Amino acid sequence: MSDERRAFIRHPVDVPIHVFLQSDKELKYLSMSDVGEGGVAFQTNVAFEDGTILMINVPNVQPPFEAACVVCWRQVKGEGFEIGVKFLDEDSRFRARMVEQVCHIEGYRQKALKEGRNLSAEESACEWISQYAADFDGH
Repeated sequence: MSDERRAFIRHPVDVPIHVFLQSDKELKYLSMSDVGEGGVAFQTNVAFEDGTILMINVPNVQPPFEAACVVCWRQVKGEGFEIGVKFLDEDSRFRARMVEQVCHIEGYRQKALKEGRNLSAEESACEWISQYAADFDGH
């Protein structure tokens, strides 16, 4: 693994995202695979080149998250590619980190529901924070 890829703090999440070229009106619907301190990694069948500027939109969070990013690595994965991008500004990196927490909390809530525990969003957040926030902040 290259030093560039090691710079990404990887936290698996399964959240739909939209990725498109800044000049492209057609959205590519993808699944976010990792969110890190500097950016995200996602799988696609599009071989975006290093240095390409993209827009990422996560519509399923409130408020919706949208930010510009630059492709910094690409790796063949299965029949497609895993693409790593970094956000272009500090505010976007911070907001992406918050989106990641929301995604983890929602995943926790869904897991609890499968276990027969119907938690509210607030209850899920409180439990997740008490159990995992210290480890999350350490990344």
